Order: sequence, then structure tokens, then C-alpha cells
Amino acid sequence: MSIMLNDDGRIALEGINKGPIAFSALTISPRLGNTRRYVEFPNGAHFETVDNDSIDRLIALKSGDRTHNLVLNLVYKMESSKSWVMTTLLIVVLFGWGFIQYGIPFFSNEIALMVSDKQARMLGDGALDSLDDHIMQASELSESRQQELQNELSVLLSTLKLNNIRIVFRKSDIIGANALALPDGTLIFTDGLIELADDNNEIISVMLHEIGHVQYRHSLRRIIQDLSLAVFVAVISGDISAGSSIITGLPALLVESGYSRDMETEADTFALDHMLQHDINPAYFSTLMQKLQMSGSAIFLRCIEESKVNKQDCLKKVTANTDEKPNEAKRKTKVEEEKKAKKKGILRYFASHPLTEERVARFRQAASSGSDSPPLVLPNALPKVRPKVLP
Repeated sequence: MSIMLNDDGRIALEGINKGPIAFSALTISPRLGNTRRYVEFPNGAHFETVDNDSIDRLIALKSGDRTHNLVLNLVYKMESSKSWVMTTLLIVVLFGWGFIQYGIPFFSNEIALMVSDKQARMLGDGALDSLDDHIMQASELSESRQQELQNELSVLLSTLKLNNIRIVFRKSDIIGANALALPDGTLIFTDGLIELADDNNEIISVMLHEIGHVQYRHSLRRIIQDLSLAVFVAVISGDISAGSSIITGLPALLVESGYSRDMETEADTFALDHMLQHDINPAYFSTLMQKLQMSGSAIFLRCIEESKVNKQDCLKKVTANTDEKPNEAKRKTKVEEEKKAKKKGILRYFASHPLTEERVARFRQAASSGSDSPPLVLPNALPKVRPKVLP
């Protein structure tokens, strides 16, 4: 069968017994390289051809638009050129990387600032309920201990002039010693974290850090970033299930999705500034961070599982084991411990609060700024000097 353009501008079909058809009634597929073109007729029939040039000339003749024909030829040449294809692919990849790396964080920050307190409360309540259903259990801390820490937070909030923060205590074997800040200002402290602390100031230092996350709306920004990324992937891939999977996985997202380096720096700065303002030695923070790091080691976990002794005794055992080994042995032991911890699938504090030497060193430096001697970081051995306020 052949297609011809009659003098009257209608399409004639040669090879079948059918009258002329108006050109406007046809649906012609766009050109894609040298692939086959399809012409669809009003009755649903299709005409298939590989003669793309003739189809393009037919469209140009009927439309009378030479520019259209030039555009089609240009598109065809670009699609047929490997260099153009590679250039386009590179542009798309760079755009995608730039949008994910810079665009999504920027817009997420702006959107997070527009979220009302009511909306944040709804999101926080829903997140806490989900965490309680899947990851956490009721705290086993005594009522007096919980009330003692509640009072510490109340004094802290009164000094900071904040009224959007509350603290709850939970037990969790999955995330262990941990602290989380929900979008509505709810701070979750696990029993494991409380048990690691020798001094309430260690807990207060983490409270300040988590309050910093709340004040800068880091949890909201993380959620919006991940949802935005899911939408972006869904648009690119056409898989709309990606967005729903993020929503249903909100509890895991809050626990496993780590803060960015900038977010941690902001929260650290908030905590450090207020610790200095209220005469709380910054070494308390670095001390608890080191305890948290040690509590994730295989030696500590084995000690807890085998002997069921006090966690402080297990921490001392980890410290003694580390001090006795030469550097190479320390390195090998650390690698082995990390492998064992990963195999057990234990989520630790640093999954959502990545530890860097720079962060700990920053608090150490602030703690030692009021003394010529370096700060001690072992439990019950904190420097008692009042730190100077840093500029």
C-alpha cells in the first residue's frame, strides 16, 4: 500500500479500495532516528513505513511550514550523531546531579520554613506513633530518673526561652543508645543513651544538640529532601511507587537517614554556644560521643551479652583493651569489630549522627581553652575549669 498527496490536499491510498482522507484526520508518529513511522487512520488502521524522509516532506508540504521541516531534520541529525547523544546525556546527568545536590536541599529548606507548627505537630505525632509501633518500647527508667531529666530540660528550656520542646524516653534494642529529634520538637532519648552517661551534663549537652536540630528544622528538611528525591525519581523513571514507599517507610527514614555535615555543624554550633553561655563544659559532649562510639564495638556488645554487667564496666573493658594493643593491632581489631557490628545489623547513634574527629576535636578545643592542660575524656575525669567564651 502507498500513500499519495492529491492535488486537492487530501491523502489517497493506493492498493486498497478506499476514498481520499483529509490530512488533518491522520495521526503521524514523531520521527525517532531511523525507526519505523506509523500513520494512524480514523478507523484505527495503521500504515507503517521506514521512509521517514518522505513522511517529513509530506508533513512539510501539507503544513507549508519550511521551518518545521528544518527542525525535523535538525532533530534527526542530532539523534543520529553519537557526539550529540553523548553531549545530551552528559548535560542530563549534570543537571540531575546539580538538582539533587543543590536544588533539592535549597527548596527543601525553603519549604520547611513554611511548614506551620500545627502541621509539624501532626507529622511529629504520626512519626512517634510509627516508631512506637515498629522500633521502640516503653522506657524501663525509673519514674524518679525520668522526672529528674524532665526537670533538667525544663530549666534548660526556661533559660533558652523555648516552649516547643518536650522529651520522651523509650527503650529500643534496635537503635540502642540513641537520641532523635522529631519535626514537632519531640526529643526521644533511649534508655541505652541515659545509662551511658555518668553526669547529667552529658545528657544536657546532647539535649542542646537535638534542640539545635529542631530549631533549624533539620528533621523536616530531611523528610522533604527524601520525598522530593522520590518524586524526582518517579518523574524520571515513571515509577510512582517510589514516593509511597518513602511515606510508608517514615520511621526507618527518621532513624537511618543521616543528617548532612552542614546540619550536624549547625546543631553542634547551637549546642556549643549555649554550653559556653551556661557554664557547661563542652568536654561533656565529646565524652559522651566517645562512649557512644565505644558502645558500638564488638567488645562492648559481647561484654553486655555475656556478662550482663553494668555498661560502665563494659566501657572500661573496651578502653583497657584498646590501650593495651599496639597501633597495628588496634587497626585490625577495629576493622574486625566494625564487620561484626554490621553483620548483627545494629543501628547505632552514628547512623543518624555521623561522628567525625573534627566535631569531637571542636568540643575538646573549647573545653581546653580555659586551661593549659588538654581535657581528659574518660568518665568521671572531666576538667573542672570554666571554659572561656569563644569569639
